[in-house]
Amino acid sequence: MSVPPDVATDHGTAPPDLLLTNRVHLAVRYPDVLRDRAAVVSTPGHAAYGSFMSTEEIRRRFELEPARVAAVRDWLTSSGLTVHQSDWRSLDISGTVSQFDEAFGVSLHHYEFAFRPPRHLLLSTTDLTIPAGLADVVLGVGSVAYEYQPSAAGRAAAVGATAELPAGLGGTWFPVRVAADSDVPCSRYWGEKPATELPTANGRTVPWEPCGYTPTQLRRFHGLDDPRLTGAGQVVAVITPSSDTLEDVNTWSAKVGTPPLRPGQLRRIPTFDGSPPLPPNGGMVENLLDVEAVHGMAPDADIISIGGSTRAGGSLLDVMAYAIDHTDATIVSMSLSVDVPPKMRQAYDQVAQQGALQGVGFYVSSGDGGSDPAGNFLNTLATNSWFTGVGGTSVAIGPDGARLWATGWGDAAIPLNADGATWQDLPGDASFGAGGGGGQKIGIPQPWYQRGVVPDRLAKGTDGRRYRVGADVAMDADPITGLRVGGKALGADTNPDPSTWTYREHKYGGTSLSAPLFAGIQALAQQVCGKPIGFANPALYQRAGGPALRDVVKHTLPDGTPPTAAAHRPFNQNGELKLFSLLGRMPYEGTEPATPDTTPGYDEVTGVGTPTGGYPWSYGRR
Repeated sequence: MSVPPDVATDHGTAPPDLLLTNRVHLAVRYPDVLRDRAAVVSTPGHAAYGSFMSTEEIRRRFELEPARVAAVRDWLTSSGLTVHQSDWRSLDISGTVSQFDEAFGVSLHHYEFAFRPPRHLLLSTTDLTIPAGLADVVLGVGSVAYEYQPSAAGRAAAVGATAELPAGLGGTWFPVRVAADSDVPCSRYWGEKPATELPTANGRTVPWEPCGYTPTQLRRFHGLDDPRLTGAGQVVAVITPSSDTLEDVNTWSAKVGTPPLRPGQLRRIPTFDGSPPLPPNGGMVENLLDVEAVHGMAPDADIISIGGSTRAGGSLLDVMAYAIDHTDATIVSMSLSVDVPPKMRQAYDQVAQQGALQGVGFYVSSGDGGSDPAGNFLNTLATNSWFTGVGGTSVAIGPDGARLWATGWGDAAIPLNADGATWQDLPGDASFGAGGGGGQKIGIPQPWYQRGVVPDRLAKGTDGRRYRVGADVAMDADPITGLRVGGKALGADTNPDPSTWTYREHKYGGTSLSAPLFAGIQALAQQVCGKPIGFANPALYQRAGGPALRDVVKHTLPDGTPPTAAAHRPFNQNGELKLFSLLGRMPYEGTEPATPDTTPGYDEVTGVGTPTGGYPWSYGRR
């Protein structure tokens, strides 16, 4: 890689005797067989549908031959690296910078990034190289970027590899500091409190935003309030970059009307490999949000909270492998965003395919509106054809919990003018906005389950080929209509000192919310099914257009204008009043690429739609 000089200062080659550690990811034996078998066991109507294999059976059949592993080991040790096998898919390596450079044909340099405080990284100036004879065996290396702390004495320490850590949250989880007990105006349900003290919009008084929906409201909204639907007997894992104590889940449950956790229902694994947990940070909020979202939708399901590794070379891939190898979870929620190098995508595919073959499904955030250089708004993880990408909706729930309407999540925020008497004009797509991620991923062929459902206008590239498109399905993600979350860890948003935290409640949104909400609904479906669903996409796309899923279309008021709500938001200044227009698409500056829009049928914002009350029962045995 090449780091532009205006981004960082290159201080030259890294100290040659600096010790590094990393992980080399190996291919499986018979990769085509693994892929094809994972597809058929996941596709309803196929004779092998649901014929899952155990972890042990998969390892016996697909573990790489010892001779090929030995060849990889010989290559690495020939450069002086120390190697030992950590699991059947990977090798751990350690050695000096010079040994690493020799083995992979690179030169690690010390770069200083002008952040506050400055950040020092060791980065390779070129791509890693693998011997030609091993190219089909070695899928990638856990990281090629190391945190670096030069000491005053001139010696240095590499304190951790960062490029393949769970680097960010898949949705930004958009914290909104309002709740039912807040002094900021808000409504318990859509439209409860009209903002009569504010200017009208489109000729009518707008409501104050919801304070944060409860799980009871969301279950009723989707028609999932049947008391038989509890997720009993199911196990859901949530993977987050940082781990909270989760001691406040029952406090929150009592306040929002969700049954408390029974003893042993929630298991907490701060880091799966025993590495030191991250210090208090915003990832704890994600952890709390995910667990409460799953518990709220499936109150009887067991939950395993798994934190990411902090060791050098650790990656999300390792946590995924741990979940399928060492836990009994069959549903895995990952509200994360990781920059996966092209070759490493095959490693992610193969772990997800193993999950599919043993009846485990992975559910990821579709992203929150950020685009890549190609104009794709889909979170990198959600571009993987073996993951279920969960997009975002905006939902209006009435006073009795009934569904009023839903639309795709895509908001525009309009500030109040200085005179306090009028709203600023909405300048087209130049207003601030946020919304659910989606789009086409060039280079990843259209998966079999999307054929005939995703229209060619979305799937076809300029080369005439059809590619992977996301999102796949959708749940509430709009921070205007988000979930009420409670716990002391919410203090990590702004304060790193846990001793000062007290229990509080905020509203949260983003596709970081929609993914665990849908994971909870999958627990309800598996309860009805009586067995794991596994990789869900083939079953989801087969249900498109049927009663189990509701198509999400753009919602407008009778005069054709979008629904709006007033809210206090500190986007530009603390507590600034904003008028939010729920457009069903993401407004951006005119220089940005076109954004996904909510349309009838499959669309990139909401996929095949949202689950109805009939969705879990559609998995009942016939």
